[in-house]
Amino acid sequence: MLSRKNAGGFTLVELMITVAIIGVLSATAITLFQGQQLRSKRAEGMTNIEALAKMAKSHFGESGSYPSVAGSWPAPFPIPAPLKWDAASSTAFGAIGFKAEGAVRYRYDLDASVAECPCASENCFTAIAFSDLEGDGAAGGVAYFQRDRLGVECPTAIFGWNAPTNPRTGLPIYEAAAAYPAGGGGLAPDDY
Repeated sequence: MLSRKNAGGFTLVELMITVAIIGVLSATAITLFQGQQLRSKRAEGMTNIEALAKMAKSHFGESGSYPSVAGSWPAPFPIPAPLKWDAASSTAFGAIGFKAEGAVRYRYDLDASVAECPCASENCFTAIAFSDLEGDGAAGGVAYFQRDRLGVECPTAIFGWNAPTNPRTGLPIYEAAAAYPAGGGGLAPDDY
């Protein structure tokens, strides 16, 4: 008969504790990984919105007014998978020459016309990239708000969003790409 001193291996309790620890670590790692994936997908929207804003400002320098784009491109929303930037999208943004490279996860819009903005001078604009990266049916996005000389901002034509609020200062974020909703406006953050 074997004595307890010579028996090798692990007890059932030790194995259960080990499995529980591995489960907790796995759940934490998966959650962190998914968050990192969403942040990397957001980089597309941030980069393209910055480029779109620079092109809109260039257009203003040449013509004295900001361009506006009818609708948002590429269609449809929500984008089920990354889509190639198509000919219709290139045509819509043709006035400023904006074209996203490769497949996109966001729809893009540029609002500056009097019909879309409260600044009658057409000296303000809003560029927005929106998507449903999580697939939960709620849109999140990145926006760039350029106010006119009087401080009037142009809310987005798609959702009526105003400039997102900086969580540290409580002030609206203007003239910089910012994730939206980033607090304020009664909307919960999505996808970020």
